[in-house]
Amino acid sequence: MRARLLKQNSDREVDEKYNVKKDAYAVIRGPTAFHGRTINKLSHKERKGHLYSDKRSKKCGSVRVDEMIYGMKMAHVSCTDDTEDRLATPSPNCMAALELLVGGDDPATTARLPLSEILKERFDLNVDCFIDESGFFRGRPVDTQGFIASNEDTIVLSYRFTTTIKDWLANLNFTSSEWEPDFDEGLGHAGHCSCAVGWFTKLCHPQRAKPRAQTAYYNNFIYTIPMIKKHVLEPLMNPENKNAKPKKIYVVGFSLGAAISQIAYCYILEKLYDHLKDPSFRAVERLISVTAGCPRVGDKKFRDVMTKYIKTLNSAGLDRAVICRLVYNQDIVPHAPPNILTFRHLGELVYITKNGEHVMVNPDLSRLFSKFAEIKVILRTVFETKKQDLEEKIWDEKKQTKNGNNGDDSSGKDKDKDKDKDK
Repeated sequence: MRARLLKQNSDREVDEKYNVKKDAYAVIRGPTAFHGRTINKLSHKERKGHLYSDKRSKKCGSVRVDEMIYGMKMAHVSCTDDTEDRLATPSPNCMAALELLVGGDDPATTARLPLSEILKERFDLNVDCFIDESGFFRGRPVDTQGFIASNEDTIVLSYRFTTTIKDWLANLNFTSSEWEPDFDEGLGHAGHCSCAVGWFTKLCHPQRAKPRAQTAYYNNFIYTIPMIKKHVLEPLMNPENKNAKPKKIYVVGFSLGAAISQIAYCYILEKLYDHLKDPSFRAVERLISVTAGCPRVGDKKFRDVMTKYIKTLNSAGLDRAVICRLVYNQDIVPHAPPNILTFRHLGELVYITKNGEHVMVNPDLSRLFSKFAEIKVILRTVFETKKQDLEEKIWDEKKQTKNGNNGDDSSGKDKDKDKDKDK
């Protein structure tokens, strides 16, 4: 992937559709490439975003393809664990991706190994703890799995993607809660009245309002705070480790796992911020969030607070924090909750077009997803998926009925043969 991204060509179709800047193109493949010329309908300053380029990735605060790839690998291996019933009912795509990641002479067998063995053999990582919080706690669905693993130069915090009905209930939750992780950790949940009281403050006294996070994602995250403190924050803050090698901290996930991981990233960023802005602090090389299909996790104030932390570090020349948010084509998960409900995305958008032809950073998607057009896309995708599932179900029933009739005919013929023999 890295080698293909380095091939820079201009592309007329992308230039028209996304209004990207003309100085950084990365066409991976496609017959529509134009070499050396573009349509210049908008000035360079009016254009937004750019296609991924190796040159831009070296700038402070930029996304980097090697970190994106590693983060996605760590996000996907969270689909398994060390339990006996691991991968009991995996989807074909899930298994195919896992086998591709583990590689080796017999990837099908290797993928079935305990996760701790996979991480040790393939990635030189030691599992520090497994995350497994599931059930209905205080009337709210909680279903969070994942792991924390590390070695001398890396710490990985990975959350599993959507797999159960409780996960989908979290995705369909459109309420928000005040961002008070220290208080809510002791409380054990996001607060029963936080939504109503917080919205009253936000509407009547906006200057006093606190940042707000989506309630379900935030509630799932709260149950993992003790593990984050023990296996991520404490080792980094331990004075005995001041001479240890600087570490890259990856906080990663897909779908629901992406949302929880992004909130966890913001928590770690806040806790480490005073140290990260100190040039003499050497425990952290870079704090990296890598997500794929991440829903919106907070309101505008939440986004602004976290963005300010990162921009302050970058303006001081400290390349120590980045949020990389990968979106593939017209995936609907990143559009939940809908933008008309005041939820906002965080970080750098890395947009991958259909079939992976183009990789863009912060492109202009306003033509594709306006506020109400976004809801239209979500509903259309949901109904098309249901229609497809129904058609497949009808086809399966017809096939079973046909096979059953064939079986009845053959049994009838056998009975006739037996009667003839008796005669």
